[in-house]
Amino acid sequence: MKGPFNKDLSSRSVRVRILSTMLAFMAGGLLIAGFVSYYVQFTVLDDRVNAELLQEVDEFQRIAELRQSDVGGNESTEDLMRAAIQSAVPGEHESFLAFLDDRPQLKPQEQAFELDNPDTVEQILSTHTPGSTIFTHLEINGEAIPAAVASVELYSDDTPGIFVAANRIQNQRDQIWISAVTYTVVSLATLLASALVGLVVTGKLMRPIGDLRNATREITIDDLERRVPDPGTRDDVAALAQNFNRMLERIHEGYAHQRQFMSDVSHELRTPLTIIRGTLETTDLSDPADVSEGHEIALDELDRMNNLVTDLSTLAKTGRPDFVKFAPVDMAEFARNAMSRIEHLGPRRWLLDFGADVMARADEDRLTQAVVQLAANAVRYSEPHTTIELKVQHMSLSGRSMIMVGVRDEGIGIAKADQARIFERFARVSDSGGESGSGLGLAIVEAIAQAHGGSVSLTSRPGHGSTFTIIFPQDNTPVPDPEER
Repeated sequence: MKGPFNKDLSSRSVRVRILSTMLAFMAGGLLIAGFVSYYVQFTVLDDRVNAELLQEVDEFQRIAELRQSDVGGNESTEDLMRAAIQSAVPGEHESFLAFLDDRPQLKPQEQAFELDNPDTVEQILSTHTPGSTIFTHLEINGEAIPAAVASVELYSDDTPGIFVAANRIQNQRDQIWISAVTYTVVSLATLLASALVGLVVTGKLMRPIGDLRNATREITIDDLERRVPDPGTRDDVAALAQNFNRMLERIHEGYAHQRQFMSDVSHELRTPLTIIRGTLETTDLSDPADVSEGHEIALDELDRMNNLVTDLSTLAKTGRPDFVKFAPVDMAEFARNAMSRIEHLGPRRWLLDFGADVMARADEDRLTQAVVQLAANAVRYSEPHTTIELKVQHMSLSGRSMIMVGVRDEGIGIAKADQARIFERFARVSDSGGESGSGLGLAIVEAIAQAHGGSVSLTSRPGHGSTFTIIFPQDNTPVPDPEER
């Protein structure tokens, strides 16, 4: 079942996933760090206690050797045990006990715990092995205590002795466990604090994404002016919001152009249809001359509609990858072929200014289409027997080999106010005095130039003619960035 609650959960899913992942990694890191740290501490404690027990036994043996040397080998077992116990200083967790003839006799006055209770004595005696030192665990009050049980035998005295050193390791382990519990509590508090801080921080970081989500849900084709608020930061989230706003601007601009284009198309098609309908409605069918005139008018308007549809079809292909098909083009041959085509467009003085005996990578058919369109415009807006010049040149621009194709006429020229919009679709020159075209020809020329990686420009003065110039790279290969070379 879907509802506001589910929608809210969905809207926060990214934030929750990010925060959960972050906390999971933190918890895992703290767990591993704690486990390794306390495992090492317990291992070190066991090794240290065993080393201390071994050290106590070694010290007892050194005392025995020194006393035997001092008294010339006449030391009694009791005197040795008494001297060892008196010199022993029990640590915080250590205890000592000396046996004579299997009975506990001597111990330090102060030590951590007692070893002479009957049960412990019985364990020591059962563990004791004459002539050896045994490392074992004594069970005292339910606690396993590491101990060293060393057998004492002297040549000068037949009385058997036992020296016992024990270390209460559980107290030390308890201290480590207290530290581990403290570490766990601090870790949980750290995770909780991190979760709260992360909740606030991710909320601020994800707010632009939330705004972006809301914008994508609320923006419609009739409301393309909405924008995502810029968070004002310099991170990926801010870049996402800015890029989304730029995308909306492009969509808005493209949609506006599309609406304008459709409006212009409908207007351009409506005019010939209105003329044809009006002509047919007013034609006198009983008058052959009127019928013939109406027939001619209808055919002319249908031809104009056909040309308009053809131009629209060409413009629709400009965004497709196969709009131009690049191939090696001999520019000298291209110039001669183009001139042979355009010189039949009207009674003008046609000139060819040729200086590009090179090969270029281009689409010869599209370039010819552009030249024919420019030449047709030149004929339309100039007087008979004036000069129209086709210029094809090879030039260098900013270190690149370029091809320049231009058409110059001596026609009526174009006013400066019209030059800014002359390449727009359905744009026409005001007060041209010439024949009316579809208004798409120059837009097609510009599309062909841009598809070749170049551009088209206009130089014109009213009453002095116009010059349209197409410039494009000779090889149409992008120049690599110097940093990428």
